[in-house]
Amino acid sequence: MVWAGVPRPIQRGGPDWVRLSVLGCAGGATRTIIPGGDAGDLARLLCERGWAERNAGNISVDVTELAAIVREETDRHPLVPLGLAYPDMAGRVILISRSGARMRDVSRDPAGSMAAIEIAPDGSAYRALREAARPPTSEFCVHLRVHQSLRMRSAAQRAVVHTHPTELTALTQAQDYCEQAKLNDLLWGMHPEVKVFIPEGVGFVPYLRPASEELAEATAAAMEGHRVVVWEKHGAIAVGRGLAEAFDLIDTPNKSAKIYLLCRSAGLRPAGLTETELAELKEVEQFFKSLGDDA
Repeated sequence: MVWAGVPRPIQRGGPDWVRLSVLGCAGGATRTIIPGGDAGDLARLLCERGWAERNAGNISVDVTELAAIVREETDRHPLVPLGLAYPDMAGRVILISRSGARMRDVSRDPAGSMAAIEIAPDGSAYRALREAARPPTSEFCVHLRVHQSLRMRSAAQRAVVHTHPTELTALTQAQDYCEQAKLNDLLWGMHPEVKVFIPEGVGFVPYLRPASEELAEATAAAMEGHRVVVWEKHGAIAVGRGLAEAFDLIDTPNKSAKIYLLCRSAGLRPAGLTETELAELKEVEQFFKSLGDDA
């Protein structure tokens, strides 16, 4: 067999281990271990939060540097044309949730609920790395645009998580918070951790049809200055070095949104953190950055 795509040793069972069953290169195991955690664990969290109604949400991870691919086995799968060319994604290997996959199914059987694909050398098509009953998620174009944007910027992030955080999405039903600056002022003001861990704020994309190229383009543009982007009346999408990091970048501002809505539902008008209090958090932010925990 011809093995390729492993530039450095990977400790079996360690945080960088990708079970080869996901790529159709080994049998037996069903856990999908990828950088930053277990896809099943993430899917379970999304379900517990109530952010994964029906087939809501999708996840992907660029595992090119981690995955060992049996070229002789994968070449038999046909190339599937993409709507657009993604030249910076040429040859990249992506694990991505399948179209129609429920997060509750991903939590039970990650390997069976995720597709493993390789982008063609010219970036205009992809090839499945194993037999697939269904293609990648309907929002495949969004994931490709985001991953390509990360590649173009030589960013460290490899994971993309899209989900429907209830309270954060609810805020976008109010036009007052469909303006990025106002939304960030609210989120920073409700809880210090949002300012500490997301000092650049969240990006915001006005409503666009789900799974559309327009949404993909707008999201990639918003991601150039942000690690998490809120989609009006839809949900949020985040990037991280691993799935856990991307999840935290959505979970943290959603806590702020929840605090705000709880206060308002109780008839209270939350005061929020003052400008002085927010400025004092810079020291806390720098402390966590010194530990390498800046997301």
